[in-house]
Amino acid sequence: MDRLYDFMILAQGAPGAAPAGPAAGGAPAGGGAVGQPACGGGEQLLFMLGMLVLFYFLLIRPQQKRAKQHRELIGALKRGDSVITSSGIFGRIVEIDGNAMTLEIGKNTQIKILKSYVAGIANTDTESTLAKGPQAGT
Repeated sequence: MDRLYDFMILAQGAPGAAPAGPAAGGAPAGGGAVGQPACGGGEQLLFMLGMLVLFYFLLIRPQQKRAKQHRELIGALKRGDSVITSSGIFGRIVEIDGNAMTLEIGKNTQIKILKSYVAGIANTDTESTLAKGPQAGT
């Protein structure tokens, strides 16, 4: 019990000393120790803005670039192009009808897919890369 009492006295200051407050040059009324800046709203706001900028450059901006490239690819497709779908099907465009297209994937074999599922133009580089195996592209 004596230790607790001693600790309380040490925490309050020396016995008989004037109370420490803003007028006496002590700690401010809002808390905090002498010589240590209080963590204010400005620092938190600056931290949040920094995080938003970081997320923009690391996540949002690259995704927007990929989406723009994909839109340009979809817009440039024409009849006769060889494409590969996102599911890995190679085919040649036979017909384009709005948001859908018909692919010929074999002799007398046609399928209808959405344009948005075209992953890219199929060329010899794409075919040779995929022929090496699923891990060859990475």
